Amino acid sequence: MIKAHPTDPMLRAFAADELPLPLAVGLSAHCELCPDCAARLKTFEEELAQQYLASPAEPELTPSDEVVLDAGFDAMLAEILAKPLSEPTHDQPRAQHGELEVAGHTYRLPRALARYRSPKWRHIGAIRQQSLPLDEMGARASLLHIEAGGRIPEHTHQGYELTLLLAGNIQDGDTLYQAGDFIWRDASHAHSPCTPDGCLCYTVQDAPVQFTKGLSRLLNGISQHLY
Repeated sequence: MIKAHPTDPMLRAFAADELPLPLAVGLSAHCELCPDCAARLKTFEEELAQQYLASPAEPELTPSDEVVLDAGFDAMLAEILAKPLSEPTHDQPRAQHGELEVAGHTYRLPRALARYRSPKWRHIGAIRQQSLPLDEMGARASLLHIEAGGRIPEHTHQGYELTLLLAGNIQDGDTLYQAGDFIWRDASHAHSPCTPDGCLCYTVQDAPVQFTKGLSRLLNGISQHLY
């Protein structure tokens, strides 16, 4: 059962297209996994639509404006029709497009993430990380795979961290999170999550983490390359 969800303000910001791309993708993926949040999001989208319809109408175009628009449209249409048609592409079977293979495991990705796959993983111990081409407004996204029994060294955050659990489980403090959980952390949290059975996560950070204990603190000098 999904126990961690985005807040209503975050869902409203997503509906209004106000979130940076990495967070928007994560929230979209969560809503694929969580019917309750999908329903809340639909409600906020309908509210925004009603507000838009109730807003003052745009001033009507004058005949001269319409002539200019018609000419621009005709030019654009002519340019499109003048381009040669591209050759049809033969896609792989749909079932393969949403699958990810890592460390001998195969996972089914949400549609929002299926297009952002890459065979390139960074591997440190039980942890594999794959950066995704979703940087925007200082936020970066990645896929994180942790083998069973793996643990992330204790750290805190200079910014925020979203962890969307796609498969498996994560023990963080007293809470065991499952697939679909939308876990938000910031500078007020210091934690060392571990995974009893292994997991695959989608993560978003807008600043490097700060390791707080043991030899892992030596990584703080290069932590800007690790998020």
